[in-house]
Amino acid sequence: MEKALTQQELADLLGVSRQTVYYLEKGSYDPSLTLSLKIAEIFQKPIEEIFYFKPIIHEVLGTKTLDELEKVSINSGISIEKILKLKHLNDPELSIHFSEQELYSIIRALGIPFEDLFTKE
Repeated sequence: MEKALTQQELADLLGVSRQTVYYLEKGSYDPSLTLSLKIAEIFQKPIEEIFYFKPIIHEVLGTKTLDELEKVSINSGISIEKILKLKHLNDPELSIHFSEQELYSIIRALGIPFEDLFTKE
């Protein structure tokens, strides 16, 4: 069930300004992890239904050398072949070939702060 909230009502629930909610909706503000979790709680949806990080993984992996990708493979426990495959998958294919846990393992191995992963859909 969707919640019918005004920007001000949502802002009050989140403890932020109405302008912050406006910028979140517009996609020009990336929320902190804390704010992201509050939003997910208010709408009673998993955070990954509200925010996603797949394009960021593609972007980051595209800048890594083979040596760096080998380190990611070792640290994540995912084969280098599978990580190299990730660089070329589109979003629907990504969901088929990688579990959420594998993606989080790769992100941790890349050393990206968790709160920097979210991009407004």
